[in-house]
Amino acid sequence: TGYPRVEALDISQGMLDKAGAKGVYRALHRLAMGDTLPFADGAYAGIISAGVFTSGHVGVEGLDELIRICRPGGVIVLTVKNTLWDAGFAERIAGLEARGAISRLEETRPYASMPGETDTVPSRGLVLRVN
Repeated sequence: TGYPRVEALDISQGMLDKAGAKGVYRALHRLAMGDTLPFADGAYAGIISAGVFTSGHVGVEGLDELIRICRPGGVIVLTVKNTLWDAGFAERIAGLEARGAISRLEETRPYASMPGETDTVPSRGLVLRVN
């Protein structure tokens, strides 16, 4: 029941091994965000991205690829570290909204994504609809 096609993408084989052990993913893809992904335009109805958009991982350019592979009317749920948000991610979201490429359905206030750890950078969550 539920979603017939749930897939995982990560650059880390260790993380993919953990995902595979759950028995819920139809496919596991060991890929790096930042380059063109080997999926068709509009291939997915929804995308969840957690812990990807952060300093030293994937920059704002990775968002364009998620939008490309999410079908019109689809939803992208993602987290963004405040350092990346302040370094151009906020402006990119605003520009995509102004062009009508996406609609921002929800945005959280900054929160501690790693509670209990010192010197952690806050994150925020976004829910976007691809138009």
